[in-house]
Amino acid sequence: MGFLQIGMKLLPYIVEAVNWVEKFINRKGQAKQDAAIQMVLSMLGIAESAKDKDLLNDSDVETATRKVIDAVVALQNVISKKTE
Repeated sequence: MGFLQIGMKLLPYIVEAVNWVEKFINRKGQAKQDAAIQMVLSMLGIAESAKDKDLLNDSDVETATRKVIDAVVALQNVISKKTE
């Protein structure tokens, strides 16, 4: 499975992590993103066990995940402003 396919499979989990963090974490900015990263890393841990891969200790995976979180949050903010 290519990296794009893996990334596309992770996207729903990243979106779900962002949604949970938005609901339950009162902190802002980096602290909120860190909470979402921890949720995603927990999910990756489950995936690693199933696939016997080491994604948790890959800084490129974390950096890319942070960028996706930023994009998801930016899109949610735009949609929220447009629907008010």
